[in-house]
Amino acid sequence: MLNENILRKVRKALALASNNPSEQEAQSAMLMAQRVLAEHGLSIQDVQESENEQEKNVIHEHATEYGKTIWWKKRLSAIVAENFRCFSYINKRSNASQIRFVGLDSDVSLAIEIFKFACETIQYHLSKYRQELKESGYRKVEVTYMGNDYLKGYLRGLDQKFKEQVEKNNWGLVLVKDALVVQEHESMNLKKSKPTGASFGGNNGAYERGFTDGKSFDSSRKMIAN
Repeated sequence: MLNENILRKVRKALALASNNPSEQEAQSAMLMAQRVLAEHGLSIQDVQESENEQEKNVIHEHATEYGKTIWWKKRLSAIVAENFRCFSYINKRSNASQIRFVGLDSDVSLAIEIFKFACETIQYHLSKYRQELKESGYRKVEVTYMGNDYLKGYLRGLDQKFKEQVEKNNWGLVLVKDALVVQEHESMNLKKSKPTGASFGGNNGAYERGFTDGKSFDSSRKMIAN
């Protein structure tokens, strides 16, 4: 089926990138996954509008297990959701929480794959950046603050890259969320998230480093075979 074919191509791209964890490979995988979804969006709609139209199922699926939800994962989930026709939200239970996505079945499956891969990629590059800071003699508290500045820049760079790709390829209408998904989200009456409690150092160098890494990718590299 078409949806399964899309999933297969995205999984192949992420597998190729994960074997070579560079900034360019990682960002290429995420952006190319968005491209595949967008390029096949109209075809998916055509299938849904055909005589063999299948029922649309709006699902809620968790992307993280219950525990402490890190601030940057909340922001990342919102970025991914926006670019894969879903909504993300925090589901709380007692003193724990988890990140969940709501959307059509195939869209949620893609969003969660991209989210998890992005988390691994960000953690890899953050760890490398923090190690550089430690080796340069920065104190522990400075490493923490500058690491958060780096993350803030990284997420901003990744978000901007997604938006530029959407604008460049005129994918705005393709990535519009299904009406059933919007209706489901509105019916949930979710409260707005509280401001992050993370501490930032306001270091422009760390932010710019993260921003550059978040936007960096090699557009000439063919990640997904037809």
